[in-house]
Amino acid sequence: MGSDSLELLRNTLLQIRTLSLRNMPSGQNIDESCSQFKALNSERPLQLLADWVQEAKDLGMAEPDAMNLATVDAKGNPHNRMVLMRHINEREIGFFTNLESRKAADIFATQRTSSTLWWPQLGRQVRIEGTATEMPRDMVEAYYQSRPRKSQIAAWASKQSTELASMNRLHQDFRQYEEKFSDKTVPTPTFWGGFTILVDKIEYWHGKPFRLHERIVLTKGEQNWSTTRIYP
Repeated sequence: MGSDSLELLRNTLLQIRTLSLRNMPSGQNIDESCSQFKALNSERPLQLLADWVQEAKDLGMAEPDAMNLATVDAKGNPHNRMVLMRHINEREIGFFTNLESRKAADIFATQRTSSTLWWPQLGRQVRIEGTATEMPRDMVEAYYQSRPRKSQIAAWASKQSTELASMNRLHQDFRQYEEKFSDKTVPTPTFWGGFTILVDKIEYWHGKPFRLHERIVLTKGEQNWSTTRIYP
């Protein structure tokens, strides 16, 4: 089967999944709980998030680890944008960015973040709250060197979040760095890094018929995590 046929098959399966969520028959058992919620483990609160991201990847969804990241600056002004969640373990998630960007300035000022991942085709959402800290340089170096070469060069060319006179200027800067590093490995810029978010609250949302959705919240206490079911 060719790549075009595989892509068509993936899209068809996703459309079927979406329609099944929106058009569930009225006779369906609405009392049945999400089977994956039954396996939630307060000792591993992020495991279901990792499972859902992997399932989205397996289905061929575009950017399955895309998340909306909200931050607050020193004056209390909120900002949000899309980033890619490129790190996850039992206690934290992480993403990479320019350390001179607005999001980085917000994090350095207040540290608190809120993130949302949403997979409409699967009828699932995850909301995360936590405290962000700068990522260790060895993690940054390892990820940066795994990126496509042109993406590495683009990191050098972009003065993220600052005023840009024209797209021509950005392209000129890109070509300049492309020539500069033409015969060598592209080094990781000192201004490029990442942040890990130590999670202290995570909410799993599972869509169900008639808007009788399921929401489970796991919250970190002084010693243990608590699990609470809340109204949709």
